[in-house]
Amino acid sequence: MMDIVASEWVKLRSLRATYYVLASTLSALVLAGFAAYSISRYFDANGLGGEPIGTRLGLSSDIPPVLFGMLGVFAISGEYTTGMIRLTLTTVRSRWTLLLAKAVVVAAVAAVVGQTLAFATYVTAQAVVGGRPIGASFAEHAALTEVLTTGAGCAVAAVVGLGLATVLRSTPAALIALVVLPLSPAVLERFLPAPWNDWISSLTIPSLTRQLAAVPDAGALGPATAAAILMGYVVASLLLGALAINHRDV
Repeated sequence: MMDIVASEWVKLRSLRATYYVLASTLSALVLAGFAAYSISRYFDANGLGGEPIGTRLGLSSDIPPVLFGMLGVFAISGEYTTGMIRLTLTTVRSRWTLLLAKAVVVAAVAAVVGQTLAFATYVTAQAVVGGRPIGASFAEHAALTEVLTTGAGCAVAAVVGLGLATVLRSTPAALIALVVLPLSPAVLERFLPAPWNDWISSLTIPSLTRQLAAVPDAGALGPATAAAILMGYVVASLLLGALAINHRDV
């Protein structure tokens, strides 16, 4: 198993798309810094009131799951496009083991980079805030846990992307699905009565990550339920991917 994981790490590291995706995650950092600057300017002009800076993870939380999902997509979709998947499956006889090894690699990379990005976002926002009383110290409730759970959400998104690409066997189709699926709860909640609309909007990966950290007003679910649903996303993605790769010709 370790040899397969090492091989998949080499593959992921050799993809040019990997570096493009990781570089694109800096857009979340830029957005968070700009939002902190805008709110700081408002505070300077109007005093207390309006939206607090907080950790600044909320504004940029929708971007990393899509980007790290793309990382999971590229980890396997290119092999389908080039036909190299046949050679891979000839070398690694157990398709489940192959999929699991890919999941371990993309989840580890997404967790490490996503966690680093979360801390960088927090530090940037607090640096922009300076001495203004509108930031979020790690001493405050849920601030530290919100930062620490971000890496878990990024890892889940990467595995979901891997599962989508394995099922769809198409880079464009998997990328479209990554964009459409997170928007579905936002659309559905407009047509559902309370409390169903709150439950639906709580099922996105960014919302689940913040609920896992027990951030106030993050959603309708508790930390334990949010953790279970995030794990369910991982298990469902791997199971659907395994079924697809095991029961059809490649």
